[in-house]
Amino acid sequence: MKRTRSSLQFVLAAMLAVTAGIAAAQQHPLAQRAAESDVVVLAQLERTDYEYTRGFPIDGRAWFSTLLAYKAPRIIERFIVKESGLKDIECYFPERVAGQEGPRYLLFLLRDPEDGWRGHPDGCALEVLVGADNRYALRWPQPGLGGENGRGDEAVQALVEPMSFQGPRSRIDASDLLAHQREARAESQSMRVDGTDLVPTRGIELGAFRALIRDGLVDEDGALQARERRRAATLRQALDEADRSGDG
Repeated sequence: MKRTRSSLQFVLAAMLAVTAGIAAAQQHPLAQRAAESDVVVLAQLERTDYEYTRGFPIDGRAWFSTLLAYKAPRIIERFIVKESGLKDIECYFPERVAGQEGPRYLLFLLRDPEDGWRGHPDGCALEVLVGADNRYALRWPQPGLGGENGRGDEAVQALVEPMSFQGPRSRIDASDLLAHQREARAESQSMRVDGTDLVPTRGIELGAFRALIRDGLVDEDGALQARERRRAATLRQALDEADRSGDG
């Protein structure tokens, strides 16, 4: 006995709910950001070309070179990230200092309708430093991690470890701040004061962070969700065939 259209619709709706439930249960918010992004890469800033108003960027582009690709539709060696206007969460980057190595970022990008890429609206970049042991690590805390003062939730905080860094952004010039301001910033951002510099002291090893967001990346860990999506697609096909039979 053939199943009716209404029964197929019920089964399909149930399957879609299960698929959504699995995704919601498994995915951390940062993994969800990765899942919604077309590209997730570790990249190094090459240069920027922004239009400024009162010292703030309001439009322009940033050029990057890829170091590691975690999610990408094709091999991307160099790319451009666009931004325009002023938003609560913007995707502008600091000017690169001439003669210095460019800073590194873990980027969450969406394909631009015209050309190039734009940042994910929930946050496009997490700053990545190089540890004294040459491991890549996310600086902690920072705004893109969410939570109070960029400290993230319990899952993020469980990955934090003491670290020493080298290279770009391992020391931050804070000579424009008064001594008490430097101390306050150091305390709030888990840094230490060294003369007029601020030195990051906490990080999240990039491999550990990748494990946190892996459900949002294209790899074998998405197999369960992929199976549920295939089952839902099969039910959709059955529903379409039932429609065509009914029309016949």
